[in-house]
Amino acid sequence: MQLGRAVAALAVFYFHTHLALIYFDKSQLVTFKFLADRGADGVDLFFAISGFIVCYISTAPGYTPFSFLAKRFFRIYPLNALATLVMIAFFSRSIGGPSHEIELGRVVWSLLIVPQPAPMNAVGWTLEYEVIFYLVSAVLIPLGGVRLLLVWCVAAAWIGRGIEPQPPIIARFADGHYADFAAGVFAYMMVARFSPRWSSSLAFLALAVGAYVFGPRLTIWATPVACCLAVAGLALLPAAPRLLVRLGDISYGIYVWHWPAFMFLPWLAAWRHFDKANGEIWRWILLVLVIAISSASWILFERPINRWAARWLARRSKSRVVAGAPSSDVTT
Repeated sequence: MQLGRAVAALAVFYFHTHLALIYFDKSQLVTFKFLADRGADGVDLFFAISGFIVCYISTAPGYTPFSFLAKRFFRIYPLNALATLVMIAFFSRSIGGPSHEIELGRVVWSLLIVPQPAPMNAVGWTLEYEVIFYLVSAVLIPLGGVRLLLVWCVAAAWIGRGIEPQPPIIARFADGHYADFAAGVFAYMMVARFSPRWSSSLAFLALAVGAYVFGPRLTIWATPVACCLAVAGLALLPAAPRLLVRLGDISYGIYVWHWPAFMFLPWLAAWRHFDKANGEIWRWILLVLVIAISSASWILFERPINRWAARWLARRSKSRVVAGAPSSDVTT
């Protein structure tokens, strides 16, 4: 799954690079058209991986909705809050950055990851889907297992497609993106009883590539189908390159931090009068920079918070045992 997260984060990064390079001469850029056109589908893969992981965690010993939501909270909210505050500081006139309207309500909603048209960190709209999906999963899985969650995701996707367009508060509950979450849930149901094996993994991944490349000619649901096959293949993969696994570890940071970096570069380039022919060089400088920032964020901020959360949940579970209450908040 970390391999898939790395691929998804890098695809979204590349898809958005045209925004970072808006100052530079487009004729001097060497752009990979396929990634430039379809890199946004990395978000679909992120959603499908989330669907799989939620199902996987729910079958672990000691799973409870509380422990699940607590871990998800500490995984998502602190880094989003930090990135949001960085965006606020960047847009503040006090540091000489580009002027931008900073509304209190927009800031608060961005920090809380509440559905809204335009979060402070623009990529935060995907986190709104993730949060709603986690909340719904915590309710439905104890009631009817992963099958009920799959039914809800399919229904949400079908209804969402039928009533488009809709405001964010409705879209986050019923939207075509829920086909991606359904893809991850179904992938889990397909491979839950299988052991990792190269032949099965590569077969699923090959089918995923075929569905992704040729499927759009046949159905609007080609991307979720491809994501389902890809996640199944990744789940059965016996091993993955360590470097890509590490990139998967920091993939959330890459996703969250690339947008502030992309907003900063055009302003800096115009201020310092960069050579407009050097856009391609700056594309890869940005990649290295974002990976460095994300690595530091993971080591110094995210991982310590995750470890603290795991210890806190473990202590809470232990205290419940001592008090005589049923213990079910063991971390997973």
